[in-house]
Amino acid sequence: MHVLLSPHAAAGHGGHSRLASAAHSALTGSVALATMLHLGWSEQVDPVGQTLSDYVLHEGAATLFIACVGCAAAGSAALLAALLRSRLPVGAVAPATLGVGCAGLALCAVFRTDEAGSTQSLSGLVHRHAAGASLAALPAAGLLLARRLRGHRPTSARTPRIRQLSWASSGAALLFLGTHVSASRSPSNGAARVLGLAERVTLGLEIALLFAMADALRTGRNR
Repeated sequence: MHVLLSPHAAAGHGGHSRLASAAHSALTGSVALATMLHLGWSEQVDPVGQTLSDYVLHEGAATLFIACVGCAAAGSAALLAALLRSRLPVGAVAPATLGVGCAGLALCAVFRTDEAGSTQSLSGLVHRHAAGASLAALPAAGLLLARRLRGHRPTSARTPRIRQLSWASSGAALLFLGTHVSASRSPSNGAARVLGLAERVTLGLEIALLFAMADALRTGRNR
């Protein structure tokens, strides 16, 4: 079918395909860096009880943490650019919501969290709200995108996975929110002991969701 496309249209299709591939690469880099953090600082940070943001508080891990979150932000930004350039019928709300998630990730990389038990700083406040906005926005963007692409071939074949991961991410995010609120009110309760695990499950599902959206856009270039 590409022989029937104008050079401008073909360039547009190739452009969003390259952006989707760039998103995939950046997200892969983020996963690799997260793995390095878990392996290299396993004695300093408890992956079950402490959040991923706590790595930034340890010497040597801060740079890797910033790079890890920065790669995730870059991947979501490339995904947003691919979405806007794809000419798929995605509407305006889905890209805007994905943009909120992307901005939240970027702010999390720039503003560091506060150490547990310390006085809350402006940086810690921005980090916390940016993380919350990102965790809420990414599943919402997935659900909106899946709904818009449901009848559009060939991307429609990918929408069930996007929808499933979006719902799973939404449930995990709500569970993490409840765990976080409970741990904040009483640091000694059981919720605080699994805070890190709840966050990692949520982040894992949301990264998988971003991969699924990138794969759908790479598939969509063929029509």
